[in-house]
Amino acid sequence: MKTQVIGVIGGIGSGKTALCHYFNELGYPVIDTDQVAKDMVKPEQPGLVALIKQLGSGYLLANGELNRAKLRDTFFQDPEIKQQVEAILHPLIRQEVRRQIDQLKGKHALIFVAIPVLHQLNQPEYQLNRVLLVEADQTQQLKRVQQRDKRSFEQIKAIMQQQASPLERRALADDVIENNAGLGDLRQQADIWLKQTLDRLGPIS
Repeated sequence: MKTQVIGVIGGIGSGKTALCHYFNELGYPVIDTDQVAKDMVKPEQPGLVALIKQLGSGYLLANGELNRAKLRDTFFQDPEIKQQVEAILHPLIRQEVRRQIDQLKGKHALIFVAIPVLHQLNQPEYQLNRVLLVEADQTQQLKRVQQRDKRSFEQIKAIMQQQASPLERRALADDVIENNAGLGDLRQQADIWLKQTLDRLGPIS
């Protein structure tokens, strides 16, 4: 079976997760690099061991788990900490994503890889054939994240400023889905994109 690996990108609150969940409901495998990262920092996993060695035990909870809230806040506020965390976790994430892709290739027409950090698009381990961007207006992004995470608009804007700009995302995308009109519209656009993509891929054998 021919397989294409599709990278899915989008800013915070754009609907990247909702889109990937829909693809998964339709039977397509989705590799979420955020989830891979979370798995890497579970107790006794190499990512957590390396992080605590670098950052100190102050980032551990009493039960030995990573204090995700503290690390997340520091990550977006301190560029040096952000660089250290990425240097530790990104190689581990790439290795695990490559392993999962290799297991799935030839079994599915499409494999989706949700990628929050744009420079990861260039990693050969991901074997990407196309990049799909889900985009939303900034007002929609702010509203969705505020409802989901109960953060202040100031905190959300600070995170958005750390991320790539809409122009930077569009420059890297092969296809764009606009997500400003709700879940139903997002799924309709996804269906259209899927048909076009599968038609390009040709007969599945």
